Amino acid sequence: MVKEKLSYKELLNNSSPTLPLNWRKPSGEINRTVIPKQIVGTKANIIVLSPEYFPTGSCNDGAAYFNLKQLIETKKQSSVEVCAFDSAIASYAWAATQFGLKCTIKTPQMSSPYWIKKAKDLGAEVEFEGVKISDAARIIDLNKKKPNFVSQFQNTAAYTYHKIVTGNAIEKTVDGIGDNKVSLLCYPASSGALTGAAISSKKKYPYSKNLLIEPEESSTFYNNKKNTHRMYGMGYGFIPYIHNIYATDYVMLAEEDEVIKTMKCIEDFTAKIATDFNIEIKLVKAMTQKFGLGAFASIVCSINLAQQLRFNENDNIVIIAEDTSSPYKELIKAEQIQDIDSKHIIKESMIDHKFRLFMDVTGQRQRERLFKKKADFWLRRGSDENILNKMRDKDYWDTIN
Repeated sequence: MVKEKLSYKELLNNSSPTLPLNWRKPSGEINRTVIPKQIVGTKANIIVLSPEYFPTGSCNDGAAYFNLKQLIETKKQSSVEVCAFDSAIASYAWAATQFGLKCTIKTPQMSSPYWIKKAKDLGAEVEFEGVKISDAARIIDLNKKKPNFVSQFQNTAAYTYHKIVTGNAIEKTVDGIGDNKVSLLCYPASSGALTGAAISSKKKYPYSKNLLIEPEESSTFYNNKKNTHRMYGMGYGFIPYIHNIYATDYVMLAEEDEVIKTMKCIEDFTAKIATDFNIEIKLVKAMTQKFGLGAFASIVCSINLAQQLRFNENDNIVIIAEDTSSPYKELIKAEQIQDIDSKHIIKESMIDHKFRLFMDVTGQRQRERLFKKKADFWLRRGSDENILNKMRDKDYWDTIN
C-alpha cells in the first residue's frame, strides 16, 4: 500500500517538504550554483542544478519514487527486484522504504561500492549479476518476465518525472540570470530519464541546444565504444529504452583524468583557488560537496562548447548534476595532486580554449544511427518493435505519462 501518494503537482508547489524531490533547498529556493566567472573561459553563465537535498543525494530518487509508485498502483506488488546502476541503486532502495516494499537490487560487480553500501544500509538486498556495467543486458534478460521487476533504463514514470519536475526546476534556475532563458542544457548520458527534462527545456526554449556528455573511455553515443571507466552514471554501452533521441543536439566526450583532477582542485584546494583567481572564498566553497564527476565533466565540456559557439553574457548554460561529491571522496583522495598545481589544472580545464571535438547528432544520418543502435539492443531484450518504431516520431514522447 502506498504510504504517501505524492503527486507531481505537490512537488511543483513545494507542498511536501518531507520528501524533497524537487531540486529545492529547505528554504524553498531552487538549489542552483553559479560558477564564478573568474574560472570559466566563456562570458556565458554556468549554472549547476544540484540534488544535494534529495534523500540519497541522487537525482534518481524522484524517478525511483514514481517508478515504484506506478508499480504498486498497477500490479499490487509487495516486493520489487530492480535493475539499477550507480546512484540509482540507492535511489530504488530508498524509494522502496517509502512504500514498504522488500527490495532486491540487481547490479554488476563493478557498480559503485558507495551506492551499494548505501542501499544495504537502507535495507535492500544486493545481488550481483555479471561483472561489467555493460552486463545490463544479462540482468534484464534474466529477470524481465518477473511481475515485480523494474529497470531504471525502461520505466516511463522516470522520464515523466524529469519532464515535469526537473523541467520546471530548469525554468526556475535561470530566473534573474542573463536573459532568463536557457541557451544550453548539459547532462550526463545516464539512465535516459533525464532526456525528459531535456525535451521539456527544449520546448520552453526552442532556440536552445542540449549537450550530452559521456566518458571518452566508453563513448556509446559518439562512436559506439564501450569500456570500463571511473565516471559513474554514464557510459553504459547501450542507449536506454527511455532515452528520447530527439532530446540531444550535441555529444561531447569528457577525459576521465582531467575531470577527476578538476574536481579534486575545487574540493580540496578551495582557499588556494580563491586566492589564485581572486574570488571570494564563499563562492568557491559554494561549489564544494554539491555535485559529482558527471557535473564536473559537464562543466568542463559546456565551457568549451560555449567558447566554440561564442556565447555572450546573456547566455545561460544549465547543468543537471546527477549526484553530489560524496561518492567520489576516496577517488579524489587517491588522486596525487599538490595544491601548487591547482591553478594550472583549473586554467587548463576550465579557462583556456582547448579545442574539443563535438558531434552534432541532429542530422538524419546520425539520428538514424542512434535509433538503430537503440532498437537493436532492445529488440534483443524482447521489446515491442512497433513501440520502438513509434519512438522515431517526436509526437510519441508527448503521450508518455
